Amino acid sequence: KQWYQRRVAITAGDRKLRPLYDALDNLNNKQAVQRADKLLKKEKDFHCAKVLKALAFVRMLRQKEAMAILNDVKTTPNLDENTLQAMSVCYKELLAPEEIPDIYERALKDSPNNEDYMTQLFMAYVRLRDYKRQQQMATKLHKLTANAAYTYWNAMSLLLMGHENLELGKVMCFPLALKIVEKSKDKTETVGEEVFRLYLKILEAMAMYDVALEELENTSNTVIDDRERLQLQIHFYRILGNTEKLNVLYKKAISIEPESFANYKGYFDTSFELLDLSVEEQVHQEVHVNYASPDKTVNDMTAFLIKSSSEDNKYRAPELAKCELVLRLKEKGVVVCSFASTTLLLLQYVQRFGHKMCCYADVTIILDRLQPEEKQELMEIMETYRTTVKESNGNRSMQRLATIHQILKHIGRYDNLEKEQLNLAQQEIWNFHQITLEDDLGCQFIETFTLIYAWLKCMSGLKSDLVDALRCLSAKLEKYPEAAQCRLLATKLYDHLGAVGPAVELYMGLDTKSLQLDSCAHLMYPGLLPLGGYSRADKHVRQMEAFYRTSEREVIEYVVKSYYSGKFHKITELFELHRSFVFSVSRAIANADKMWLVLLLGTPNTWKATESLIATIKEDLPTLKARNLRDNRDFLCNDICDGKAAIYKQQQHDISGQHDAIYVSLRYFMLASLVGLAEANSSSVDKDGDREDESWLEALSQSYEEHVLHKIQDLEKVEELPLYLMMSESMRTWKYYVSFIQTIATFGRKLLQNITQNSNDEFDMSHIAKEFSDILETCRKHVLTSDGELDGSNLAHISTLAQVLNYMVYTCCCAVGARATKKKRSTVESAVALVKSMYTHTLELLETCSGLAVEYKLSSLTLNKDDSIDSRIGSSIQFSLTEIKSVIVKLQVLINSIGQRVPQKA
Repeated sequence: KQWYQRRVAITAGDRKLRPLYDALDNLNNKQAVQRADKLLKKEKDFHCAKVLKALAFVRMLRQKEAMAILNDVKTTPNLDENTLQAMSVCYKELLAPEEIPDIYERALKDSPNNEDYMTQLFMAYVRLRDYKRQQQMATKLHKLTANAAYTYWNAMSLLLMGHENLELGKVMCFPLALKIVEKSKDKTETVGEEVFRLYLKILEAMAMYDVALEELENTSNTVIDDRERLQLQIHFYRILGNTEKLNVLYKKAISIEPESFANYKGYFDTSFELLDLSVEEQVHQEVHVNYASPDKTVNDMTAFLIKSSSEDNKYRAPELAKCELVLRLKEKGVVVCSFASTTLLLLQYVQRFGHKMCCYADVTIILDRLQPEEKQELMEIMETYRTTVKESNGNRSMQRLATIHQILKHIGRYDNLEKEQLNLAQQEIWNFHQITLEDDLGCQFIETFTLIYAWLKCMSGLKSDLVDALRCLSAKLEKYPEAAQCRLLATKLYDHLGAVGPAVELYMGLDTKSLQLDSCAHLMYPGLLPLGGYSRADKHVRQMEAFYRTSEREVIEYVVKSYYSGKFHKITELFELHRSFVFSVSRAIANADKMWLVLLLGTPNTWKATESLIATIKEDLPTLKARNLRDNRDFLCNDICDGKAAIYKQQQHDISGQHDAIYVSLRYFMLASLVGLAEANSSSVDKDGDREDESWLEALSQSYEEHVLHKIQDLEKVEELPLYLMMSESMRTWKYYVSFIQTIATFGRKLLQNITQNSNDEFDMSHIAKEFSDILETCRKHVLTSDGELDGSNLAHISTLAQVLNYMVYTCCCAVGARATKKKRSTVESAVALVKSMYTHTLELLETCSGLAVEYKLSSLTLNKDDSIDSRIGSSIQFSLTEIKSVIVKLQVLINSIGQRVPQKA
């Protein structure tokens, strides 16, 4: 009877709440609050209405009011299921999943055997990755219901617990999980696919590879398919180091998947391990193909390749495998092979598959390993074949020509050419580019000739050639906006020329979504802050912050769904993805810049306002101390058809990762020093009139020397990369100013000590003025050319100088604090005078650059009325300088506020 009355009450409550649900579904949060208030006037204890009102507050960014309601409702006993679910949603959107277990633990006290509540509590522990408690809850669920699914929840929880603590896992967790799964297997006649995968994972964790292989061989085809079984067998035999068995399995995998080149690579790896390098023995062996025995000789490998390529000649992998075999034999010094030379095999490959877009990408793995004489031979062969193809017409011939030109550029055909020869090559490529614009050839190969022409122009590094390249790319994008590679290269060139505005527009046209926001963040974001795009950078970091916050929540929800659906093999992968988001280097940079932008864009005019600003930074500061950052960025998303690209890109990836780690350390040092100064200024004063211990800054300075200064000196020795490979490195300009950053921090600490101590010693600041004069001159040399023109490619120096000035002003402000003593009035006045001098000189340089930017824009409009590239560059540089100037001008208010804290003379 009680259950029936409660069920009727819930049904009536659902009818009353329907308008409120509709308002939330329609994103009309204000209306949802009004409807909730209307219901609560009639029923003050309508808890579900209260929680839905809190949900509306959450979505209106009124978190404090929402938390107040939730805390009030949480203590109420006997909450219904709808209320609990609504509270769970609220805590998820508040990014407070740690609060969810509490509400279901309270609910279970009222209903100890409620399976739904126990399940929800288990999933709440999953969101917190509390493996021990979720294992305990899975055990209780199984005892209560005897449901086999809860058994596997228990086993998976133990497996994860063991991976978290390997010592405990080997002793207890893995054996217990294995016992649970084996016991469950014995009770059922058929084993499901996911249960079998879980069983294999547990066996792998316990290093029982032989048992896993035995299970794979004995399992029926209905559990897993042949391909998956084969790959699992390869995986386990590779761990065991059984090369002969691996070789046989790779041959079997090739027969099942002849289009997979990865199987051929594995086959060659194992065959060459077994290979007897005695050429005499190999010559006298008979040719045979036996799939049941390993191939240990060159004749065996040759016969196997001939058979695999003759069975079905529509696949590319067997033909590419011939090139791979010839190359490997040559590297080992073995010349006994019935195939043609590598260059002829490559020519045959292009003749057969050159009309496919993927042909060039296929052969790059071979081209990168050719010797100089082989490259020269291939160059001559391809030049001859190109003249033959040029006489043909049609789409296939045009794509084949594009492939040939890509290969020629890759092997260095256009490197070190005389000016006249380079002009002829550019003209030839330009003609093909014009053909693709005039003829509607479709989107499958429209980018190639345009990109090669642009790359050839970029080789000189001259600004006029870069602008010509941009004109070519813009013409292509105007007709084919979907040309992603042209868009990427144009973005990079605009960024290099200092035009952040057009670069952002092009990047937004890529429509990056989901994981691309993490993997492709380096393509645009690092150029925003250095080039003065502060407002755009602020918008971007907020977008990145929202993406990472949402992604973390969504990944965990996918883990929850995986438990419900029994997809246990996905759980470890999802947790790995979650870790990659948490420790992403792009996220660390975005967090650092978000806090720095609070200072750049803030306008505090009093000490209290400054304290409040610093306090907001302090809350997020611990996030910058994360170590073992993961570089998830994709540096291979733009292809440049350069043989040195593989080496350069790996070097670029390593350099960029080190630079960004230094950049995060630099930001942490600057922000932490400001937070420390502000806290030390607000701390209690001891009986001698001195502040509390300030050794924290000395320790911070030592860490700064270790993680920033010394590493920067090592990276300066690295070879400069080609222009078209350069990314927007965060430390590209900061390296000139890192030493002065430490000087400013030391200045702040000494200024604080001098103001708060009772001694009459004056603080000498002349060396600060001298160092600033030096970096101002460094900035001037980079930004202004010898002819007195503005160099947009070095615009980042102006922005960096503005940020250094910003740091100096805030350091002075935090060191002086609320009010200086009369005894130290002259010290504070000297500090204010120093800051004002730095402000004036920076503003003068900025005014000079702004005037030159206006002249450049006007001259581009006058000389090239039909050309928008120069004018767009000029307009963007002018806008960036205006934004930098607005940030510097704001500092005047803060400088004046510091001066007002100085006690007046009696």
